[in-house]
Amino acid sequence: MDQGSTAAARAHGGLTAAGVIRGARVMSPTGDFAAPATLAWSAGRFLEGQPAVEWTGPEAAGPRAAGAADFDGTGLWVIPGIVDAHVHASWHAFDAADRELLGDAGTRAATAAGLARTLAAGITSVRDAGGLTSAALAAVPATRRPAVQLSVRMLDHAAAEAAGGLDRAVDTVLGAGAQWVKLVGTAGVAAPAGAGLDPIFTAAEVRDAVRRAGDAGAGVMVHAWGGAAIDDAIDAGATSIEHGIFLTPDQAARAAAAGLTLVPTLRIYHLVRRMIAAGKLPAAFDARVAEAVAAHPNAVRIARDAGLPIALGTDSGTPDQHGSAPLEFDALVAAGLDPAEALLAATRNGAALLARAAGGTEPGGTEPGGTEPGGAETGGAGFGGAGSDTAAAGPAEASRAASTAGTLAPGALADAVLLRRDPREPGALSDQGAVVRVLRAGVLLDPRELLPDAADPHPSDPSPSDPHPSDPRPSAAPPTDSARRDSTPGGQARRDPAQRT
Repeated sequence: MDQGSTAAARAHGGLTAAGVIRGARVMSPTGDFAAPATLAWSAGRFLEGQPAVEWTGPEAAGPRAAGAADFDGTGLWVIPGIVDAHVHASWHAFDAADRELLGDAGTRAATAAGLARTLAAGITSVRDAGGLTSAALAAVPATRRPAVQLSVRMLDHAAAEAAGGLDRAVDTVLGAGAQWVKLVGTAGVAAPAGAGLDPIFTAAEVRDAVRRAGDAGAGVMVHAWGGAAIDDAIDAGATSIEHGIFLTPDQAARAAAAGLTLVPTLRIYHLVRRMIAAGKLPAAFDARVAEAVAAHPNAVRIARDAGLPIALGTDSGTPDQHGSAPLEFDALVAAGLDPAEALLAATRNGAALLARAAGGTEPGGTEPGGTEPGGAETGGAGFGGAGSDTAAAGPAEASRAASTAGTLAPGALADAVLLRRDPREPGALSDQGAVVRVLRAGVLLDPRELLPDAADPHPSDPSPSDPHPSDPRPSAAPPTDSARRDSTPGGQARRDPAQRT
């Protein structure tokens, strides 16, 4: 029975990290579901069989920890917490000038609301791809947001130039608490129609950035639509390729062998086309975005066929996009993944990716009383921050984190989502009201209490006029690199993206 889990958690500081869910169908590490079972956790981690020793008997008739959750999951489905590996949590408009109009107070309020909506949608961990700082994150209570890993700001040519070089820009974001270095490797949607895929940084610069990040225990995520920027990311040992719209089979095979992850962001390009059609963005963007929409699903299939891990990412950056990972799940299925593969992209693969930064600790995996990146307090026991506590993460901890991240296995961080329907059914994960409870670091939360006026946690449902094509026919031909540039810093002028994505 539900003993009012959220109220119980609040009565104990919002941080009660023990409990049990009975009778739900629980997702396996391969994305399948078995017969109804019991899922138990204590101290914020899943347990083998029955919960802690305070519980006795299959129905927990004996004494139990004060405030521990006891939830009847009969007829429900449980998946690991969803991971959105590419968000812009502090962005609330597509255009940078529009974001400035919000002001500091407006941005803080919108960021808190967006993060609460994200958690209510079952997204228990996110990786911010630029914009969110440790100070801004510290202003949002840990009980009202996912665990967050930071990149602080995107590093494009302008950022590198302003810092006096990419090396200094990398050192600056690492010093500001970044667990990821976000390199902008090619132009984005707002570049001129003929911008192509020219790399922004030289191969030597990318190698140096990866080395600096690695020395600090940070990962490197490379925005790259295709071309030589993807090659450079692979050769340098980057951690993930963002977007990868024109990924080739050869690149996918080499990336898989090198241990990279692809984070495609399918829906955002459809949403950008909507904004163009509505007159909210210049019509000049449309030709380039149309190329992306046509080619992107093919990149997903190429990655899948090559064995390159795929992690879900939304690239959310406006109020109606935050919390839209369930819709990105639908887009991955439409692109050609089967539902089990898409579930793994949304859970295990994303969590494993985030576990590679911050000393190998999985997202949310601080010890009780830990700190957020940059030293902000997490808010007390049982609610760890965004994969911090790196100093305590030795080889054994890193190995455990990598093997259990994003699963419901014993020892894994107790992040999960309780759903009304089988998430493998079309539209089940993205249905309004699909999420019954969210388990975040062992605390069972009612999503309705996170949302104002029971708002839809993912309101940007695609319309029939905005499909996600899964046609296996050859996609649009990629733009080309105009030339392979000198591999020494400053060897060739570099093109900047006008915007993200």
